[in-house]
Amino acid sequence: MKKNIFALILLMVFIPKLSMAQAIKPGFWKFILKTDNADIPFLIKFRFQDQKLTGTLHNGGEKIPLLEMTTNDKSLLIPLGSYELVLELKIRDEKNLQGHLVRLNKNPVTKIPVFGIYGVKRRFEIKKNRPATVNIQGKWALELTSGDSEKISAIGQFVQTKNKFSGSILTPTGDYRYIQGQVFGEEFEGASFDGVYNYLFKGSLKNGLMEAQILSNSRTKVTGAKSDKATLPDALNQTQLSELKFIFPDLKGQNVTLTHEKFKNKPVIVQIFGSWCPNCIDEMKYLIPWYQKNSKRGIEVIALAFERSLGIEEATRQLIKVQKRFEVPYVILQAGSTSEDKPADKLSSLKNFISFPTTIFLNKKHEVIKVHAGFNGPSTGEFYVKWQKEFNLIVDELLRK
Repeated sequence: MKKNIFALILLMVFIPKLSMAQAIKPGFWKFILKTDNADIPFLIKFRFQDQKLTGTLHNGGEKIPLLEMTTNDKSLLIPLGSYELVLELKIRDEKNLQGHLVRLNKNPVTKIPVFGIYGVKRRFEIKKNRPATVNIQGKWALELTSGDSEKISAIGQFVQTKNKFSGSILTPTGDYRYIQGQVFGEEFEGASFDGVYNYLFKGSLKNGLMEAQILSNSRTKVTGAKSDKATLPDALNQTQLSELKFIFPDLKGQNVTLTHEKFKNKPVIVQIFGSWCPNCIDEMKYLIPWYQKNSKRGIEVIALAFERSLGIEEATRQLIKVQKRFEVPYVILQAGSTSEDKPADKLSSLKNFISFPTTIFLNKKHEVIKVHAGFNGPSTGEFYVKWQKEFNLIVDELLRK
């Protein structure tokens, strides 16, 4: 008997203990982010590659790779894209995870509760006893009313197949990215989760009118009706800039201006952006391959970064991470490092700045030709296609002059 006990002790000593990452079951996990006003569902599919845990965040029409996961004691830490955000999770049992969505660029850091369930592949449960009796598909003229009663005109663009729908909401400053959900009876509910755009879109259609809310830690009322003629203010006539002059450091600390030899006698596209801004990242993902293809035509791109970090060192680390993650081939300059740094304070003559991103088009003499406020990303379908055509027409005009 003693011999058997001794053998068991030896076995326990020499059997390697599973790490936190190894203890995560591969496959789909459904998570719920518990905000003040809604429970927001999202899906992650975990898998092992060469014994290393990796994953993919499924957010409607996009799949976001989850890289550089780490373990800390009994916690699994999952950085979300290029943002200063992380999912910090602990195992409750083999089919349940619990933790927080942690925002690192706040002092103190902010945490929102989240829990995950293994083996669930659907974001929303199908309500078989409540088939869709309305159709959300089409273009909608919407009005968004925030908690402080500010009203904003918007456009809803949705596609519906049976009881499933997807789409986005566009505003003068950008889009709400990917919404995915279901319709049951006269009601609907959809969600988005990418780390930043985390919300539940919930409402009903009655007599052709939409009444809904965008719910997270805040509430935004949504009302409107279908309209093929729905429009937004012209993005090229919102923000004004008479001339652009600056001197900002690059990611190595070297000061850069438009007089640099690299930009001499070349049109320049200047993107005012922040790595914390999903619409900015969407535009950057377009600009990167575009620049790789078009730089030989004699045109340059500069990103002026306004970060929301705790200081310049944190902002530098964040921007280097973005540069490496997306292999950004053009210049990134640090124009601001905290939430207090505003474009209008750093760029003289900039008027009515309303949106990250804002894109400035300069001719070969570096005169301001056009300023485009906001960005309609890939979740907006025809609007994204229209933006690309408009963008390339402006570039062609710059290169001709």
